[in-house]
Amino acid sequence: MRIIYFHSDTHPYDKAIYPGVGPAFAKPLSWEARPISQIGRGGCEVAVVDNRLEPGDVEVLKKHMAVPASDRPVLFFRVSDSDMPETTNPCVRFIFDCADHPGVHYATTYDPEGPFLAFVGTLKVSRVVHLPYPYDSSREVEIPLAGRRRGVFLSGSNSRTLYPVRYALRRRRARFPWLRLFIFDLKHPGYPEHGKPPRHDFTHARYIGLAAQFSHFFLCGTRYNVELMKYVECAYAGCVPVGVPAGSLDAVAGRYFRPYGGHGLDLLKDLCQPLRELEERAAGYRAAMRELRSPARIIRDFTAEVRGIEGK
Repeated sequence: MRIIYFHSDTHPYDKAIYPGVGPAFAKPLSWEARPISQIGRGGCEVAVVDNRLEPGDVEVLKKHMAVPASDRPVLFFRVSDSDMPETTNPCVRFIFDCADHPGVHYATTYDPEGPFLAFVGTLKVSRVVHLPYPYDSSREVEIPLAGRRRGVFLSGSNSRTLYPVRYALRRRRARFPWLRLFIFDLKHPGYPEHGKPPRHDFTHARYIGLAAQFSHFFLCGTRYNVELMKYVECAYAGCVPVGVPAGSLDAVAGRYFRPYGGHGLDLLKDLCQPLRELEERAAGYRAAMRELRSPARIIRDFTAEVRGIEGK
């Protein structure tokens, strides 16, 4: 099955703070990436469309979708946020306005939850397939745990609504000075791709490199406990996972987490575990993520789901 990943012609992907969007998302999958302006050139059976759309991209897609479905590739809009259906951005809103259009479906990075799950319940013709973040083994960092600081790496947005577990830990860290002795907190860098100045430049490889200086990596999903890219980034850094396993990972990778009840002592006890046990957990978690999110497996599962939709 010939799959091409189409991305915006004008969106500043070079300013994105992580490689989960645009051509960078397609790279580990070895999918060809083309700008949306070339979507009418043909040469593929399936077109996956990135969700960072600009006004010019929307106009091209409208013209493309005016062509009979039998004369164009099956189109999958990528959804990478459970709250996306509630957006006020007209370009992103367009993605959901295309629901049930002939030959149009959705590829979700996360298991459907929240507003996106509600949106899925309204679909009559369009279908939803899974397209999680692929594991890119080239990003792995090899630093023995014995040479790292025994500490917890904490990072990400601080929204009480979207990230309640992370927000609560930050509140405790601010309130109790002893937690600051072993929890390193990297603030969110902001969104340069939206025209805002970055707060720091620890993104992409530098982000993984910084995380790899610590033994543990704090993980939690959104309020819907979905599998953020941090779950593969923890494995890239070779850290011991702590916090809350995403719902989609619990069955496979959950055993490498120790129970976390929201207390600082839970983290301190984890840090005090024997080195051998920590090394086994970090290695086991990396191996589990390599297998579960391997590009070959993602492509196989994605292709099977697509064939099941229209008998391709």
